[in-house]
Amino acid sequence: MKKNVFYLLLILLFQSIVWSQSNEIVKAIDKNAFEIKDVDPNIEIEKSRKLDSIFQDIRVFGFGEATHGTKEFFDLKIKFFKYVVKNHGVKNFAIEASYGNCIAINNYIHGEVGDSKTLLSQIGFWTWNCKEILDLIEWMKAYNLGKNANDQLSFNGIDSTDCTTVAKIIYNYINDSNIQNKEEYLKIIGIYIKVQNIKSTKKNELKLHLAAMNNLKIILKNDTAKNSEFYVRTQEAIIQYIEFGLNYSQTTRDIQMAENVTKILTTSGVQSKVFLWAHNLHVSKDKVQPNSPSMGHHLKDQYKNQYYSVGFDFATGKFNVYSITENRLTTITIDKVMKNTSSETFNNSALDNYLLDFKTAKKTSVLDDFLNSKVMHQGIGSTYSPKMVIEERLANSFDALLFVKKTKESTLLRK
Repeated sequence: MKKNVFYLLLILLFQSIVWSQSNEIVKAIDKNAFEIKDVDPNIEIEKSRKLDSIFQDIRVFGFGEATHGTKEFFDLKIKFFKYVVKNHGVKNFAIEASYGNCIAINNYIHGEVGDSKTLLSQIGFWTWNCKEILDLIEWMKAYNLGKNANDQLSFNGIDSTDCTTVAKIIYNYINDSNIQNKEEYLKIIGIYIKVQNIKSTKKNELKLHLAAMNNLKIILKNDTAKNSEFYVRTQEAIIQYIEFGLNYSQTTRDIQMAENVTKILTTSGVQSKVFLWAHNLHVSKDKVQPNSPSMGHHLKDQYKNQYYSVGFDFATGKFNVYSITENRLTTITIDKVMKNTSSETFNNSALDNYLLDFKTAKKTSVLDDFLNSKVMHQGIGSTYSPKMVIEERLANSFDALLFVKKTKESTLLRK
């Protein structure tokens, strides 16, 4: 009996210590976090010394998301994008979508006539075909109106998983040209105009295509015609797609996305900056998979402290996903915060929505220990399973965390 009482007292003591430590972490979060009182992207963040001190030396703003179908994540990213545009000279917007499928949207925000809803539906991912991004596109178009070319915003795709649009552009350009071996190039490019399963294409065939497309790139580089720089960049998207087929993996994709972010900055000037929109796993400074460095890892390696990675997390709520079993889009509801996760700790904050900058937070020892310890949290993409749980040290993966207590699903635009 005495032994049972002793063990019970030990358990109670341990629970008391854990509770006390957890309470100190939550107090430190409340003290250090930047509160976001309203997630509405149309209510812009007031100029803040705290944010400006965090963002002042950043060149690449990597904003993630814990699901691909959460309204608050999208709204908050738009909110912060507007802030860095107006207060930190950001002119480039880059999204996890194929380069070619964003060209028409970029032309639209620069004044070309078109239907933004139709253009967005052609972006290639259902995740972005929503009212939140449609509103962003219209805001960018309105922002550019009447401004000099150097002061206008750009809309860029950085992914390499589709090249049908760029293949059509290059095909038409080559078809109207007088270059040598024109028919050979047209025959190869014609293959990529059609949607295909790049994984099933024979490697030897891809290698031959790659050599030909690299030769064509050299020709385009030497072209003195107007917009030759645009056609070189467009040709590079075809080359990346073929390279992706030769080395079909998440590793290849993340390397290419990082390269494409660098291309944006290189062509925009030495003082240029970019706001990056992608999943948590891609903006993470760590690895998207074991032994597979993420896009953010490559960007951190290249830009050092000029790359700022913001991970997203939530406690409960709704979000859109694609159901593989039902073969359709659906809405998932999580009504209880996952136990023994970092999400549970962040949810105990007195704040509903907030940004926690890790550099600031780590000045408090209990919070520093927490951010450098291994924690579990949900990691949901375009599909969902309760088993989608990530274990990581948050400080290794991100420079900040944006937390939302209660979420709603994104507002999908049906075709």
